Amino acid sequence: MKTIQAPIKVNEQTKKRIRYLAALLDTTQADVVDRAVQEYTVRHADVIEKGIANARSALVGGDSAIAALILDEPAEAVKRVSGGRRNR
Repeated sequence: MKTIQAPIKVNEQTKKRIRYLAALLDTTQADVVDRAVQEYTVRHADVIEKGIANARSALVGGDSAIAALILDEPAEAVKRVSGGRRNR
């Protein structure tokens, strides 16, 4: 797989852990992060699936539902504040 330069922002303590793990495992920091992401997706597949379902629901629900998901507010509250869909 092709590797690209894509820095990620982590706190200093996490950066140190990644650096130490890479040294202990005789691998790259990128490989440590890649393995961690792979393991996370396997261990938290149920949470990821729930997030996908929420996103699908928001897409089906239209603009108000999407805004509600992003704002973490009930869709009815967003509709009330936005005044619903306006005709042009």
